[in-house]
Amino acid sequence: MEVQIGKMILYGALSALFYIVVPLVLFEVLQVYNIMTFSAAFKTAIIIFGIIGVVISMARHLFPKDTPANRLVAFGAVIYSGIYLFYMFGGFTPGVALGTYRIDLPMIQVLLGLQLIAWLLLASSGIRALQYLVEALELRNKKEYNVNMRKQFKLSMLFKIFGTIMGLGIAGYFGSLVYSGMNLGFDVHDTFYPNYDWKGTPSTADDTFNITMTFDVDNQGIYAIYDLTMNFYIYNASADPSVKIGESLNSDYGTIHSFSSQPNNNITVDIDNSFLAALNASAATLEFKISFSTLYAGIFIDLNISFEVPWTP
Repeated sequence: MEVQIGKMILYGALSALFYIVVPLVLFEVLQVYNIMTFSAAFKTAIIIFGIIGVVISMARHLFPKDTPANRLVAFGAVIYSGIYLFYMFGGFTPGVALGTYRIDLPMIQVLLGLQLIAWLLLASSGIRALQYLVEALELRNKKEYNVNMRKQFKLSMLFKIFGTIMGLGIAGYFGSLVYSGMNLGFDVHDTFYPNYDWKGTPSTADDTFNITMTFDVDNQGIYAIYDLTMNFYIYNASADPSVKIGESLNSDYGTIHSFSSQPNNNITVDIDNSFLAALNASAATLEFKISFSTLYAGIFIDLNISFEVPWTP
C-alpha cells in the first residue's frame, strides 16, 4: 500500500492551523482588545487537543483516499474534531446553562451559554463520521449498501447528503445569529425617578424611598427573546468600600417577539431605611448594576451593565 508522505505533511500543517494557531491567535486578539479573557488552563487544553488532532489528521492522509484504512482513520478524525469543537463551545460543562464564554467591556459583561452550538457541531460530526465508516465497509467488502428509494443510493452517500444538509443548516443558524444580534437594541433612559415618602418624624424607620429606572428593548432580529428577567442593584459608590443600599430581584418581563419593541419598561428599587438619613443629608455617587438573563436563539445570555450617577441630597 502506497504511503503518501507529502500529503500527510501538508494536511498536518493545515490541521495545525485549524486546531492550534487560529484559535490561539483569536484568543490573543480578543484579550488584547479586552473583549474576552481565557484562562491558561483552557489554552493549554486547546494546545493538547490540537496536537492530538494534528497527529490524527496526518494519519488520515497517510493512506490513499479510496482505501478502507483511509476511511477508518477519517472516521476517527471526524469524531475527534467533533469532540474538539464540543469542548471549544463549552459542551463539557454538565448541568451549567451558561458555559464558559464571557465578554468583558468597561461597562458591560456578557456570559454566553453555547451548549446548543456544541451539540449541533457534535451531531454534525457524528453524521459525517458514519459516512466514512460505511465507506470503509463498502471498500473492504467491495460492495455497496443500497437504500431503496426512487433511485438506488449508496448508504454512504445518504449519510453524506444528511451531513451536508446539517452543515448548511448550522451555517444558516450562525448567519441568522449574526444578523439577529446586530439588530438587538437595549437603551437605559438617562433619567431616573426617586420617590419619597417622608413621615416628618425624627426617625427614618417609618420613611420610604425608592428609585425607578426606565429602559427600552428593541428586538428586530428573527428570534424571540424568552423569559427576560432583570435584577437591579444600587450601591453607594462614595463609600469605601462600596455599600449596597437597595435591590430589586427577579423582575420578569416575559417574551419579546421578533421584529417588535417593548419601550418604557420600569423597574423600581426600594432603598434600605438605614441609608435614608445619609442620602437626605449628603451628596454621593450611586452605582447602578443591572443584570439581565434570557434565552435567545437557543443561547443562554446573562448580560450585566453598570454605570454611575450623581446623587444630590
